[in-house]
Amino acid sequence: MVADRPGFGESANVVGAGHVQAETGLTWTKVDSGVSALDLPEAVVRVGLGRSVELRVTAPDWIRTRADRETSSGWSDTALGLKAHVSAGKSDFAFRGTVYLPTGSDALTADRAEPEVAVSWSRALDPRWSLAATLSVRRLRLLHQTLTSPSVSLGRALGEHVATFVEYGANQAADSPTLHKLDHGYTWLVNPHTQLDASVGVGLSSAAPDFFLEIGYCRRF
Repeated sequence: MVADRPGFGESANVVGAGHVQAETGLTWTKVDSGVSALDLPEAVVRVGLGRSVELRVTAPDWIRTRADRETSSGWSDTALGLKAHVSAGKSDFAFRGTVYLPTGSDALTADRAEPEVAVSWSRALDPRWSLAATLSVRRLRLLHQTLTSPSVSLGRALGEHVATFVEYGANQAADSPTLHKLDHGYTWLVNPHTQLDASVGVGLSSAAPDFFLEIGYCRRF
């Protein structure tokens, strides 16, 4: 079982034909002193349409932010997308196109559809080690910016059911400071159709969040 969580990037695989995979979780972020955010359910449903294509439905996230004892909350946008997989030698590639629909709360939606494209790559270095990378580009109409998000991760299998990874990620937009982040996490394959995950991360630049914690659950049907 290969999931698109946890971490900044996503896998270079798709869900097999006739299968449905649900992935969900939550992230708690300490933005800086006195400011924190909670994001859930981070839910995406992936439906295998064929050997190399999947349909993706991303549910809205409920985001609660607390700053100086004041709390605000709202819903993000819904998203629909397609993801295709291609193998080339010892490497796997995935290409994804997504449209974010303006269904969220007033403070968290652009009131217009926002496009995003992404390419992911992965390669097994040996039976235990693997290397992967993702590059996504999203148009943020609310901020009138284009957000570019590269990431690279190194993974290692710790046995038949447990794996770990370390990953670098960034968020870049014109006229804004770049966010550099590092996270480290684990996945546990409970059975062939169920996986749990947990990860922690830190910001590497002044603009990035100080600390974040993420846990998740995946189920394939």
